[in-house]
Amino acid sequence: MSDIKVYLSDRFAQFLDTIGGDSPYDKDAALAMVFILMERKVFTRKQRKVLSLELIEQCLNNKSMFDNIIAQPSESTSSTYDYCYYPYTAKYLAKYGALNLSTLKYILTELDKELFAAQGSSSMNMSVHNIQGKAESAIVINDCIKLIQGYSNAKP
Repeated sequence: MSDIKVYLSDRFAQFLDTIGGDSPYDKDAALAMVFILMERKVFTRKQRKVLSLELIEQCLNNKSMFDNIIAQPSESTSSTYDYCYYPYTAKYLAKYGALNLSTLKYILTELDKELFAAQGSSSMNMSVHNIQGKAESAIVINDCIKLIQGYSNAKP
């Protein structure tokens, strides 16, 4: 599996060069392309899950963000990460069972509380508290929840 990991890491670098950027959105797009390649080369769900987590750590350099939604909810679970920058990566992890449904629900609840509390605030206050980013992150988290629930409902 290390050969495929090296191959996919190299493709990530190539895709990122092709895209021409180094923003989180560009990294997410390049990793999404790598995931497509991985599906053509890795055939078991378990191997895809393991390899995708290794690639995220290696390619995105943002392991703590994804560890946050993989682990069980705890006192250290944070709703402040900007998942809106990595929608394809988060949804891919949800699709292959790497994310913790309870944690996603917890984060979504926390984001909903913050968004509800910000209603009627000034645009300056909303900007300072990154309300738009939190709303977009809530959408990504909600999509992940739907993917997980849809997959679990589809199992025989």
